[in-house]
Amino acid sequence: MKIAVNTISTKKHAGGAYQIAYNFLMETLKHQDDVEWYYITSSDVDDAVGKEFASIRGQRYFVFPTQPDFKGSYRRVKKELAQWEDKYKPDVVYTISSPCYFSFKTTEVMRFANAWITNPNKESWGVLPWKKWFEMRFYRIVQIRLLKKAKYIVTQSETVKQGLVRITGLAQNHIKVVPNVLPKVFSDTTVERKGRNEVFDVICAAAHSPHKNLEIIPDVLKALKENHKITNVRFHLTITEDNPFLEKIVKRCEDYGIENGIVNHGRCSQKQLCAIYNNSDFCFLPSLLETFSASSLEAMYFGLCIVASDFDFNREVIADAGLYYEAMNASDAADKIAMLVNDDILCQGLRMKMRIRLPLYNDYEKHFMAIKNFLQNVAIKS
Repeated sequence: MKIAVNTISTKKHAGGAYQIAYNFLMETLKHQDDVEWYYITSSDVDDAVGKEFASIRGQRYFVFPTQPDFKGSYRRVKKELAQWEDKYKPDVVYTISSPCYFSFKTTEVMRFANAWITNPNKESWGVLPWKKWFEMRFYRIVQIRLLKKAKYIVTQSETVKQGLVRITGLAQNHIKVVPNVLPKVFSDTTVERKGRNEVFDVICAAAHSPHKNLEIIPDVLKALKENHKITNVRFHLTITEDNPFLEKIVKRCEDYGIENGIVNHGRCSQKQLCAIYNNSDFCFLPSLLETFSASSLEAMYFGLCIVASDFDFNREVIADAGLYYEAMNASDAADKIAMLVNDDILCQGLRMKMRIRLPLYNDYEKHFMAIKNFLQNVAIKS
């Protein structure tokens, strides 16, 4: 059986999609017995994995300019892909970043994980600037039009699956939910529980984007100070140093008289994040919209009690192993953090529940095999 893994539209700065592509491609090297894997790879992804596939380059591994590049190589790549497909005739194409703006004669399985398309809510729409609001509306129209051509989809959560069912009209068994898993770099890191000291450190690892709702943090600090007399909580962020948003929230903290409430680490590698997790007490997840946040898995692995916005995408993963606050309500978020600060027994109970949840999401081979089996079943049906 020939399965083609398509990462031609996966870009270096695509965040989670880039890491997902890397992990999947590398795992295929361990499973070469019953599948003849072919690879149509973006130049961006090739920079990361190319040397591992050097022995089959030009035979089963092919590199194309990263797409879509509508002003440059798009038309040429479209023609070359059609020729490639006619020559190698795969049984199924698995597109990791989709829709990829190319169509195939071969049955395609799309990996789709964009909650802005499937499950936006009033809170996430409400924080977008007007220009971004109109851009997202147009983007959704294009993406939905392309998604309606899908026959089979792999996604990360039941919440997004039901959104895809509504949009595409596909049968439930044509959409496979394969939950995200804890990245290997984290599971290979030794957990070193931080002892309690005078400061409570709270990690909030996220790139700045309106729907991540990092703007709420100064107000949470203010509510901790005014409502609970707690001034020894410190939030650890991962915002790029040149982002004007950083200066804005630091200034707000200063205005509130909480000068030491923010510590920013800039963009971090996964290894750097591990060090921050190991030196933190709690994790704060204020996002208004997610497909599946790996941060919740990372926090549970390091035993950090979680305070998260009360949405299905958080509850589906964390379940009863965290505390939830009403989205946009800084006082409610502060109340939950104060509970963790003041109640060691509560924290111990949450950590026990984390140990029950985490095994559901820490086996990458199981994750890979679920996708592989789905692809094989689709190929047999097609």
